[in-house]
Amino acid sequence: MSNPSIGFIGGGRIARIFLAGWTRAQQLPARIVVADPSAEALAKLKAQFPRIETTSDLAAAAAQDVVFLATHPPVLTEAAGKAAAALKPAAILVSLAPKFTIAKLTALLGGFARIARSNPNAPSVIGAGMNPVVFGAALTAADRDTVRALFAPLGESPEVDEAKIEA
Repeated sequence: MSNPSIGFIGGGRIARIFLAGWTRAQQLPARIVVADPSAEALAKLKAQFPRIETTSDLAAAAAQDVVFLATHPPVLTEAAGKAAAALKPAAILVSLAPKFTIAKLTALLGGFARIARSNPNAPSVIGAGMNPVVFGAALTAADRDTVRALFAPLGESPEVDEAKIEA
């Protein structure tokens, strides 16, 4: 997938890390939609990254080609449920939340299985992150390349077994 549109469900620290890392590397994707219920969080993001689109409508972010689920674990279940209806069948969902396995996310998303997981970290802002990634079985080689390309400006992204992603 070349030039995929990007959605972030959650406009907090992890979204800022990705946006700053991509900006620093001059690889900010052409279309980025960030959804968050906090108008204050969205205003801060828009001030720092004027090219992005911001909204309180979670479905708008979930309707992109690659969707980053970047919420805190306590609200992830609710966010995933709302996102499920808006996900494109060919979308790739990348969960950035700990503890939620691909199997659990698939269940929360009503059977949607085109999922990857990562455990990103703050040094990604300067391209020095260590961001292990797990790919669900439903993702093709091209899908995996798309995810790898989005992580490349952030640092290292070794593929790991899901049981070891939080190690």
